[in-house]
Amino acid sequence: MTETYIGYAYDNNTRYESASGGITSSIVRYLFDSKQINTYLSCEFVTEKCRYEPKLIYSFEEYEMVGSVYQDMDLVGFIRKHISEIRGRILVVCSPCFVRAIRSILRRANIESIIIDYFCSGQTTLDGTYCYYKFLGISKSQVKNIRYRGGGWPNGIDITLNDGSHIKRTNYTEPWITMHDSGIFTPKRCFYCKQVESKDADISVGDPWLKEYLENETVGASLFLVHSEYGKNIINNLFKQNVVLASKVDYHLFEKSQWPTVKRKGNIAKEKRFYDLQLKLLSKSWYSRWAKKNFNNMKRHRLFVLYFLHPYCQTKNMSMKQIVIKATSKIINKIKMGGGVRWYWKNKLGAMGEHWTKASGVVIQNPQCIFFGCDVGIGKNTYFIPIVEHLGNKYSPKITVGDGTWIGIRNSFAAIHGITIGKNVLFAGYVHVTDHSHGYEDINMPISKQPLISKGPVIIEDECWLGFSCEILSGVHIGRHSIIAARAVVTKDVPPYSIVAGNPARIVKKYNFETNKWERN
Repeated sequence: MTETYIGYAYDNNTRYESASGGITSSIVRYLFDSKQINTYLSCEFVTEKCRYEPKLIYSFEEYEMVGSVYQDMDLVGFIRKHISEIRGRILVVCSPCFVRAIRSILRRANIESIIIDYFCSGQTTLDGTYCYYKFLGISKSQVKNIRYRGGGWPNGIDITLNDGSHIKRTNYTEPWITMHDSGIFTPKRCFYCKQVESKDADISVGDPWLKEYLENETVGASLFLVHSEYGKNIINNLFKQNVVLASKVDYHLFEKSQWPTVKRKGNIAKEKRFYDLQLKLLSKSWYSRWAKKNFNNMKRHRLFVLYFLHPYCQTKNMSMKQIVIKATSKIINKIKMGGGVRWYWKNKLGAMGEHWTKASGVVIQNPQCIFFGCDVGIGKNTYFIPIVEHLGNKYSPKITVGDGTWIGIRNSFAAIHGITIGKNVLFAGYVHVTDHSHGYEDINMPISKQPLISKGPVIIEDECWLGFSCEILSGVHIGRHSIIAARAVVTKDVPPYSIVAGNPARIVKKYNFETNKWERN
């Protein structure tokens, strides 16, 4: 039965320089000193190739403490190639997915083995590291060495350059987090792997990502699982010799410390289509180049995958192309209706003043024909429809909205010539303004097929108030500070400082500047 522990190496230097608590390094030293192993599958950084490569070592003096290496290496292929160089029993540290294959290869060659695996959320390809260099503004030729972990806990990447200087990042700070989580540099097998750790290993080791350790631990601690009898003997001997200090804990603390990975890998069967689609998207060379171009693109890719691609992945009757189109359309609509309004529309509209705001569902056709002033507000489901062509006839419409104008919900503005709205105009809901109508002269032709007719542009001067569901028809000029009553249909000009009502609208009140009162007409 698996036993669970949290602890660390007694030697402070080993503990500090390791990825977490120095448990693995302590085991390596103990097994070499007690002559229980003769070979250890280690790795070393090859500066000329700017990468880590596996190597076999035969004593602890050859051991180099490199911590965790976030770089995919073909350990199975290496063991097959160098199996004749293995002396006696070998200790292998690898990811969970390699445990069975390595154990099987060694068993067939009659080689005894001890295998330690580490808690794995997914590997990162070498290209991920190279991209990391690019984002930091350095080239591969400048790099002398890289340590992904070590130097206290939890710690981040430390890059040594050829001139002796260091670039240090603490706590997995950006851009590594986004790069690792993006899936762009994740090997295909990792998308479908269900193993956080392998019970076929003797011991499994990882970080205790628990609140109490994150708040208080700075030197290093390890959470480790002991699966086999041989593994238990090793750990018990380390306890007896005071090489490792640890406490036995409940197994659920392992699941708690690794819960994002446990949750994701537990849902792989349900999420298979999502991973299939993600890999298919990343297989497009143009998309992959775009996502890797810079850090902002990588963040955009991550957001696209999680919040737009993922919701559609359950729809099994949709093709990849349909999903991408739908997701892209969703993004654009969110931008058009949300906080990204300004940068989306600023190069599309004829003009757009400061503090221009728009609610959801607003439709803007031919935006180059529309000119907004400052402090303009537009309510939900409002339509702006400048018409540039109809039945082969070309038009040059222009819709202008002045500073401080507020437009309520479900308004519509249609123009073939022009609609000019002054400053500080107030529109209630469901107002319709148009400078044209359909021709109907020819009774032998459907009205929809007849040319548009117009009496001229519409002008609404400053400070007017247009009531609920009123309608302004072509050629109308509404004077300053006038009021259009609810449901009025305005077919002719309205003098300044007037109130009109009815269908067709007529003047019911005018402002008398001599008495300073509104008086009935």
